[in-house]
Amino acid sequence: MKKRADSWYDSSLCTRLGEDILEDIDTKGIEELRRHRLVWSGWSADETHLKLSAADLGGGAIRLLKLQSPEVLRLFFLSLLWRAAASTRPEFSDIVLLKDELEDLRVRVLNKNPGRPEDYPIQLFQLTTRGTAHNRTPLLERKPLVEDDGSHGEMITYARFYFDGLVSHIHLPRGQQIGDGYLKVCLGFQEATAVFGHEFDHSRTEENLRTMARVVMREQLVVDQPLQPIASIVRGAWPRSLANGGSKPSA
Repeated sequence: MKKRADSWYDSSLCTRLGEDILEDIDTKGIEELRRHRLVWSGWSADETHLKLSAADLGGGAIRLLKLQSPEVLRLFFLSLLWRAAASTRPEFSDIVLLKDELEDLRVRVLNKNPGRPEDYPIQLFQLTTRGTAHNRTPLLERKPLVEDDGSHGEMITYARFYFDGLVSHIHLPRGQQIGDGYLKVCLGFQEATAVFGHEFDHSRTEENLRTMARVVMREQLVVDQPLQPIASIVRGAWPRSLANGGSKPSA
C-alpha cells in the first residue's frame, strides 16, 4: 500500500509571509491561465475541444498567444520550480537543482520578480482536447536544443510540469548558449508566445495514465483486495486499450 497527497501543497516550506506571497503569485497566475484558456478549467463546461479563431493560430498545431503581462506567468512557473526543488516531499524528489539555482529562484519569488526570460526560458504545450483530469509530479529531463538552422545542438536540462491539460518546460541553461530561434518560441520573448498544441489521444500525458493504471492493476492482482479507485477510473476510460497493452504515443 502506498499513500500520496492529492496536491502539491507543502505546509512546511514557508512562513506565513511566504505563504501569502505564493498565494498571490498562484492567484494571478491561475487567473491568467484560465483567461487565455490554457488549462481545461478555463474552458466552458461542455467544451471537449479547444475552439480558436483563425487569428489565434500561427500555423499547424501552434497557437500564438498575445499576453499583456507574460511576467505573471513566468513568475508563476518559476515559483513552482522553486517549491518543487525546496520541498522534501517525496513527490518532488526528481527535482534537484544546484545550490545557486535554488537560492536565485528563492530571491526571484520573494521579490515577485521573474527576471530576464532568457535566464530560465519556458515553453508551453497545451492539450487541445479534454482528457482525464489528474496531476503529474514534476520531472527533471533533458532534450536537444534546436539551432537557428533547424539542426539539433547540445542537450539542455529542463523541469517538466503537467497540470490541467498544460505542460511547461522550464529550462536550466547552466551557462549554455541558446539561439534566438529557440528563444523566440519561449514565454515572453516576443509579442506573441508560441503554445504547441497536442490532442489528448496518443499524447504522452495519456500514455502516462495508461502506464500508471497498468502498474496499479498488476499490483492489485498480487494481493486479494479491491481495485484502487484511480485504476478503476482509468480502466473505465480505456478498457480495450488497456486490455491490449496500450498504444505508443505520437507526441
